[in-house]
Amino acid sequence: MKMQDKKAFFALILTVLVWGSSFAAIKVVLDEISPLGLSFLRSLLATVALLSLVGFAEGFVRLKKALREKFCYFIFLGATGVALFNILQNIGIQHTFSGVASVLLATNPIFVLLLGAIFLQERIRSKKLFGILLGFSGCALIIFGGKNITSFFLSGSFGGNLLVLLSALCWGLYVIMNKKILGEYSPLLLTTSAFIFGSLLLFLPYLFSYDVSLFLIISPACWLLVIYLGFISSGLTYLLWNYALKRLEASRASVFLFLVPVVAIILGKVLLAEKITLSIVTGAPLVFLGIYLVER
Repeated sequence: MKMQDKKAFFALILTVLVWGSSFAAIKVVLDEISPLGLSFLRSLLATVALLSLVGFAEGFVRLKKALREKFCYFIFLGATGVALFNILQNIGIQHTFSGVASVLLATNPIFVLLLGAIFLQERIRSKKLFGILLGFSGCALIIFGGKNITSFFLSGSFGGNLLVLLSALCWGLYVIMNKKILGEYSPLLLTTSAFIFGSLLLFLPYLFSYDVSLFLIISPACWLLVIYLGFISSGLTYLLWNYALKRLEASRASVFLFLVPVVAIILGKVLLAEKITLSIVTGAPLVFLGIYLVER
């Protein structure tokens, strides 16, 4: 194996570990901060990190030009890929297991394929259609397996799981709209612009619905996790992911994403004492197989 490949694989493994750990970190932080407060702080810190990268790699002139040219477009990207994605994910994780949320959120490629067929007229072949059915069958098994369906619809965990799936749908919309203009701007410029508007969209609801003074009593450990989620999980890992993509085929890099829910489930068990149920053990492989067929 070439040295560049080894560095790329190391970057992917580090990225997977960080993304997998983020679900447990979110669960812990939500004991002290509201989902809206965490969404705003995380997107704000990520925006600072991304702006630093833009200033170093491309310069702010290109960023200003992009913001002027696609102002409304970036508002939509910020709303779907940052604001709604984070709020729905945070509220959902608050009401379900972090490991379950990671598996449900891993359905992003399935939503991207479906939305691509609707908005980009991309063809869905039979193998990919089978992957979609497998993926959603795995989701259904995880959400409903071994439970009384009638009472479960009224439970908090069902609502939490549904919100996580909706956040995956929002991310799918974000990716599809990104594809439309990916040839005009770099991924770094697109992501930074989306985070700028996402942070702005989160700021006013946060300001009017949350007591800012409460942050004075948040524990230092919680602040460290917020910084970790903002700078590391949403900032540094983006750089590591792009570093790996430059040196490996996208298909090889994407396979590593299957490890994110595995890390999340293990850490949820070890750190949060979450149960690993039979429905998770049987449903998760169906989700992974479905995503694999979609990604091929």
